[in-house]
Amino acid sequence: MVCVLTTSRYPSIETRQKARTIAKTNGQKFVSRSKRTIAQLVSMARRMGEHTITIIEEKDKKPSNIATIVVDELGRWSWSADESNVPD
Repeated sequence: MVCVLTTSRYPSIETRQKARTIAKTNGQKFVSRSKRTIAQLVSMARRMGEHTITIIEEKDKKPSNIATIVVDELGRWSWSADESNVPD
């Protein structure tokens, strides 16, 4: 499944590079988060025809977790129960 991949706000260089690498490897679209809210990311994903947003979170300026947001056809969103660690 193709989805939008982004980072938490104000990510470190290492986290941005890891997110871009994961997106490229998995055929996902990388979007720079900047100051966008979750609602803005959801709106953008819907315009792109995507139903999933993957966020690379960080801890101590290093990529740590992968969180997923699922977007339905009406634009409602929810956090997925799946959360995993970022692969090395």
